[in-house]
Amino acid sequence: MSIGENIKKKREKIGVSQKTLAEALGIAENTVASWEKGKNIPPSDKAIDLARFFKCSTDEILLEESEREVVDEMKALFRRFSDLPDYVKPMARNIISGMLSSLELEDYFRDLGGPRR
Repeated sequence: MSIGENIKKKREKIGVSQKTLAEALGIAENTVASWEKGKNIPPSDKAIDLARFFKCSTDEILLEESEREVVDEMKALFRRFSDLPDYVKPMARNIISGMLSSLELEDYFRDLGGPRR
């Protein structure tokens, strides 16, 4: 779904007209219409205003559904990470980043037909 389709879907879900949404955001009604038709995209400040208006994340406005899906396994890892003490989080980020880089490098060499570790 495009940004415009996301906006229209959210607007229609709560039963708000383009005019009402435009007034709430302090913009012209035809601006909302142009977003929904995909002629223009909202600037970052308006994307934030839209998210606040619809009580959702900016991801729900700006990204396609498939781009914002997180599998349950990853949600569990995110929860575990958020439960870590703040002083440990930078170290955990570095460890995770290093592990991912190593795995990506392994795939890179495999794709080149080079030596495996």
